[in-house]
Amino acid sequence: MTEQNLSDKEQIKEIVTSVAQLQDMKQWERLENYFVKKPYVDNKSISGEMPAMIPKKRLIDGWRREIGSYFYATRHFIKRLAVRMVSSRRAKVSTSVEHVHYVADRGDRYVWTVRGTIDYILVKTSTGGWKISQMVFRLQDQAVRPLGVAA
Repeated sequence: MTEQNLSDKEQIKEIVTSVAQLQDMKQWERLENYFVKKPYVDNKSISGEMPAMIPKKRLIDGWRREIGSYFYATRHFIKRLAVRMVSSRRAKVSTSVEHVHYVADRGDRYVWTVRGTIDYILVKTSTGGWKISQMVFRLQDQAVRPLGVAA
């Protein structure tokens, strides 16, 4: 990534899309670069966990355990991504997402599809890069179906 050649909005879009892609590629170590030390995370609508400031290592280790333990593959699609600059050092990002999780259970394979929105706040660091300081996931719907069955 050549940050100097990208506008702030382009850098921000690249960060949000990279986080989705890196989860699918299971590139956990690379994910830490995209977050502040303790981002605020609210996944209550899907996980039931209370929103909190979570050390980024714990957040990413949780993704590694969850994705690695339950799913043999994932695809995180961003259907819509809008960036609004709040100031020169703060931006709000709204996304519409579809996360597809592939599950193998006792010889059967399933697809768990989750649709919703993720709202982010990114802050500009002293070095000029952008980092995610907040992620709020809102569930719209979800479905589980056997693999091979038409949607």
